[in-house]
Amino acid sequence: MNTERTSRRVRTLITAVIAASAMAWAGNAAAHVEYIDLGGGGSATDAMKRYGWIAGADTDLGDSHQVSFFKFNLAQDSLVDITMTGANELGLNPAFTLYAGLMGDLAHDDTAFDPLNPVSNDGTFTKIASPVDDGVTTDALGRVSPFRDTANLDFEGQFNALGTWSMASDPSDGGVWRVIGYLTHKNETTGNESLLGYFLPAGEYTIVASGAACNTAVAGCTGPFIDGTVSLNASPVPVPAAVYLFGSGLVGLAGLARRMKTTA
Repeated sequence: MNTERTSRRVRTLITAVIAASAMAWAGNAAAHVEYIDLGGGGSATDAMKRYGWIAGADTDLGDSHQVSFFKFNLAQDSLVDITMTGANELGLNPAFTLYAGLMGDLAHDDTAFDPLNPVSNDGTFTKIASPVDDGVTTDALGRVSPFRDTANLDFEGQFNALGTWSMASDPSDGGVWRVIGYLTHKNETTGNESLLGYFLPAGEYTIVASGAACNTAVAGCTGPFIDGTVSLNASPVPVPAAVYLFGSGLVGLAGLARRMKTTA
């Protein structure tokens, strides 16, 4: 009797642990922006969706909860190599976009604080058609934002794989609204991707990565998580010796010109 009761308790405990783990996993999958920091170089792996990146290439953009955010910082001008690989290369079809700048921590789609994607402030986060965001009128930064035409389009999310975009955090998380500037992207093959020898000035950068294998509602597309790894190598760019010699030559010529003028 006692043995049976103990067994039931153990089974109950195991079930509870599994359920809690599943909830935690689901929470991570739907988390707000939580950067994986690559520092000045390195690599990191995250579980990714097969459709996360490619959805951001559509007119209605993509759900930022379905992509992974990586950040890095360059202390000086550098040539960078960025590679992305998938544990199941063809099943994930790795793809990524490089942006200048960083999103605010815990930023996410559909915050009322984001002027480029206005929503109601009644707690329902219902999108509001804005006469400002009509694809013609300039946005909060003085630019026309055709991908923020909330007067005519119902966006899936904020993630723009092919252009500059913004997100904000809730007021309780600081109400930080930021824009990250599109630099380039890689989705050229059905497998792993590389961006090699790309020059970047000193500063902070964002890499948004996920899958481009499919973009349908079927469970095989939306369901699986596949590990994707993003790697960064940065090589500082020194001032070429030729530039120094050229500058020294100009100084010498200037001195010669002064002497010639004095002699004359």
